[in-house]
Amino acid sequence: MNKIFSALLTLILIISMSFPATTAQAEQVFTDVPPKHSNYNDIAYLLNKGIISADKKAYGVKDIVTREEVAVMVAKAVGLDGTKRATKFKDIPKSHANSGYIQSAVEAGIINGYTDGTFKPTTKVTRGHMAAFIARAFDLPNGTKTFKDVKKGHTAYEAVSQLAAAKITTGYEDGTFKPANNLTRAHISAFLARAVKYQENLNSSKKMKVHFLDVGQGDSIFIQAPNGKTMLIDAGTKDYGNTVVSYLKAQNVKKLDYIVATHPDADHIGGLNAVIQAFQVGEFINSGKSHTTVTYEKLLETVLSKNIRYKEPTVGETINLDSEVKTQVLAVDAKTSSTNDASIVLKLTYKNVSFLLMGDADTEVEAQISKAYNVSATVLKAGHHGSSTSSSLSFLQKVKPEAIVLSYAKDNSYGHPHKEVMANIKTIGTKAYATAEAGTIVATTSGQTYSINAKEFIVPITTPTTPTKPTGDVSSGTYVIPGAPTSFKNCTEMRKYYPSGVSSSHPAYAAARDGDKDGWACEL
Repeated sequence: MNKIFSALLTLILIISMSFPATTAQAEQVFTDVPPKHSNYNDIAYLLNKGIISADKKAYGVKDIVTREEVAVMVAKAVGLDGTKRATKFKDIPKSHANSGYIQSAVEAGIINGYTDGTFKPTTKVTRGHMAAFIARAFDLPNGTKTFKDVKKGHTAYEAVSQLAAAKITTGYEDGTFKPANNLTRAHISAFLARAVKYQENLNSSKKMKVHFLDVGQGDSIFIQAPNGKTMLIDAGTKDYGNTVVSYLKAQNVKKLDYIVATHPDADHIGGLNAVIQAFQVGEFINSGKSHTTVTYEKLLETVLSKNIRYKEPTVGETINLDSEVKTQVLAVDAKTSSTNDASIVLKLTYKNVSFLLMGDADTEVEAQISKAYNVSATVLKAGHHGSSTSSSLSFLQKVKPEAIVLSYAKDNSYGHPHKEVMANIKTIGTKAYATAEAGTIVATTSGQTYSINAKEFIVPITTPTTPTKPTGDVSSGTYVIPGAPTSFKNCTEMRKYYPSGVSSSHPAYAAARDGDKDGWACEL
């Protein structure tokens, strides 16, 4: 759905403010719009904004509006260019009085022409058509409301439900919307005035941004809260530390109020040392999971040396990121044998939009938090880079996300995202975005609506296989997978079986692959 940038609306509002007018104009100008008229305030509002003009003595409140009239009104409402110019329609020449507004509305995706190359400017507009035009022009929230005559599956359902969600329409008292009814000038004025006011309120509200950084085969999420506070969750491997630092500086970050290390695996915390060296940090939030890698030890030493406030959260507690954003810890377990299952799982809720960030938590953690909390979320950051150890179908069905973000490297040795997860995403029919395909992905929300700046990842049709999950903890470093090789020609091959590497007591351990001599081979 095409959306019109709020800057255009702001421009027309500034212009209209240069010509002050009083609400008394409506009855002074239009003979058929007395103050007692039910749509008096809407008509006066549009008149004062310059969206309608006083070129006739009567407004024609009962007149049925045409495609041309609606296109011009909506185009003016969102600040489109009305300069006369050539159009692609046989019946709208450049000399046509409204050729500019009609062409601009078409280019903006608000209204379309017909297959025979005409626009049909005098064709009457129905209430259903009007709903589509307004939904395309304004940044409206998705809705679920149905009317007796506009149920799911109806061609007007999506647009009408959006108008209802934004409180632009409530329908008729009998529970109908009457989408096939012709649209009067009074009614289009009411709908359009409410849409403009909704957009004004939306533009004045503060935004939250959630950046899913492209750090290859790793995770890093940067959050800018509406109040200006910041939170960085993980920073990929050590090789991506400077990449994360550069990205944050490009966002004019001077201080990170919170850094969250979801769990000790190097593909999540490896880059954090570089970040801490580059920025002032308010608080370091850690899972508390013990891990003996040099990377993890150096990170904790840096936190200690810089006197950064250190915290290990508990399940259920909230983080004071922003008074308008509930930031809750849904899972963390320092005692679990698996580093992945130690992951700090966060849910951020800003008004009507929420983000569920799963770290590398597996299906057992998904089941636990599903029982304890409301896990439904607008956007889900899938667990464990799209591995089949996470994102079970039952969990996705409970989350009911409108969008799923997967963070992984293209052609990675783990085969992420696994086809089982792709099949689950395909089953629930949600939109998917992948850092491997789109690079860094940014979601922006006002708390009412949201947008994602990336191209949707087309989930392939797959036939999942039944995974054979090891009975022990593959990440422990000592567990031997039954039937797995005990020697590997390189780390890439080993990680297919042991993603976190193996310790010196494991039969597959090879000193040649223990570059930092810490007793672990091929750890990330």
